[in-house]
Amino acid sequence: MGAGRDSLTIPSRPESIDDARRWVAARARTAGLGDGPVGEIELALTEALANVIEHGYDGDTSQEIVLEVELAGDALAIHVRDWGRAVDPSGYAARDLDDPGEGGYGVFLMDQLMDGVTRTPQPGGGTLLTLVKRRKEGQDD
Repeated sequence: MGAGRDSLTIPSRPESIDDARRWVAARARTAGLGDGPVGEIELALTEALANVIEHGYDGDTSQEIVLEVELAGDALAIHVRDWGRAVDPSGYAARDLDDPGEGGYGVFLMDQLMDGVTRTPQPGGGTLLTLVKRRKEGQDD
């Protein structure tokens, strides 16, 4: 993959997450990212897609999610576009890691694993989530 964009559309089903993760991981490796950063991208993407399916689409498996991978300079951006219910990012409370409970870690993990995370409500509904990972010198694992 050279500079530019590559896209994939998946159905809003949990079983589609593995396909999306493999597709993005292959492009991240082609962009020169090593196993460590690719693993972080895969985990952040898994959380992002699970959130879209569960919260944005309320489990409706008949919807679509469009993924785009864009390489610009030293940054790989993964764009996740849905047409589900927009989630207000200011409504997220930071997880109390001393009080482990079920769920609620996805946004925290994305923010910790990626170099940049933006959530932009879209005209006509839905959200564009952008996950950015930068290549660093000597970054293999």
